[in-house]
Amino acid sequence: MTKEFGAAFRKALEKRTKSQRSRVIHALDIANTLPPDAPQTQRDQLVEQACQLAQTIAPHVAAIKLNYPLVLATGVEVGHKIKQAVPDVPIIADFKVADIDNTNAWISRHTFSAGFDAIIVHAFIGRDAIQAVLDEARNFGGRGVILVVDMSHPGALQFINPLAHKLSKLAVELGVTGVIAPGTRPDHVTQIRSWIGTNPLILTPGVGAQGGKPGSAIAAGADYEIIGRSIYQARNPVEAVQKFAKATYDAKTRQTPVKDGDNLVGEIAQILFETQVIKFGSFTLGSGVVSPFYIDLRLLPSYPASFARLTDLQLQWLAAHPEVKFDRIAGIPTAGLSFGTMLSQRLNKPLIYVRRKAKGYGRKRLVEGKYEPGDTVLVVDDLITDGGSKLETAQVLRDEGLKVKDIFVVVDREQGGSAQLAEVDLQLRALVAISDLVKNLVQRGHLTKQQAKQIRDYISR
Repeated sequence: MTKEFGAAFRKALEKRTKSQRSRVIHALDIANTLPPDAPQTQRDQLVEQACQLAQTIAPHVAAIKLNYPLVLATGVEVGHKIKQAVPDVPIIADFKVADIDNTNAWISRHTFSAGFDAIIVHAFIGRDAIQAVLDEARNFGGRGVILVVDMSHPGALQFINPLAHKLSKLAVELGVTGVIAPGTRPDHVTQIRSWIGTNPLILTPGVGAQGGKPGSAIAAGADYEIIGRSIYQARNPVEAVQKFAKATYDAKTRQTPVKDGDNLVGEIAQILFETQVIKFGSFTLGSGVVSPFYIDLRLLPSYPASFARLTDLQLQWLAAHPEVKFDRIAGIPTAGLSFGTMLSQRLNKPLIYVRRKAKGYGRKRLVEGKYEPGDTVLVVDDLITDGGSKLETAQVLRDEGLKVKDIFVVVDREQGGSAQLAEVDLQLRALVAISDLVKNLVQRGHLTKQQAKQIRDYISR
């Protein structure tokens, strides 16, 4: 992953947060509509008003954000003027940049030259257009780049929100400083935090005038809440911002620490539950044993978006475990073949597979696909119970002169498969264990404690 941008901005922001005991970013969006022929004195007065307000609320905020209306009314130099008035306060340009790479570079250059410490950019414009902004941020010595991956207004649910997971993934891949998430929807904030992990900052507008409750977004996983009208339109802005500062700073103590492993389990649990891939009740398995749960991952390809997201999680897991090395992927028919194919395409690794029995004609091959003796193969399947099919596949591949060290599955049913694999020098690599899935589903209210106990008793036999 690309190294995070915005080190200087982030350091200044974190310093302010601690010293002022506030997680408020004030949206200083005051702007009088001025005609083109308005005298310069009116523009100067508006700049002076903005600077005075910045000085007034500065002791109680972590940063200040300016949007287009004020800049259009006064000129981009207002950023420099406010920076002079409050030199220790980071200034964010909320320009929601959304153009081609060359234009974005010029916008960023003008913005950073005017004294802004960070700039907000739309994520939907794609990698190349965002990269132009990142390059300028680096050229100006660690300025921040914040991507909009979701928004707080109702219309965001129409187009932006459905793509939020893809936009969040792009933010992580590019290593941006932070993302914008909706303070009006704390549950979306929690979801976005699970997608981006612990490092990128989350800034949340919509608190106050738009209905977001102060501190709720931070308790849900955000780092800062962006508050505008509720401060600058208040009869006593200082009193208002002091209350918001306390609410946001205290909310951090109520925030549940996010662990990358918890994020992974939570996402998988949600995917399997929403697609009904995992079911609970009483199910007779092929062995004749009655199980209190059933997982049918062969259903997942019927949900393309969920299948793609689970593949993303598999790729993230593999990237975090570089010790798992392989030249080729072998999918075990039938479910494992679909997962193996997706990974093969995304990793650009050749795919092979083992037939259940050799063909009775032609080359009568048992292993299909191109390979060379000595190649290392990652065996992929949907889940593991006792390990029988994995052992058979691994042996066939080894008989062909291939090296097999690792078996990669989505779910470990924790019923002895790992131990059986270890007996023949195979390492189980599971995305998630059933016990962790059950624990998470109980926390989400999708499973009762009694059901969870039945499952734990079943897998411990």
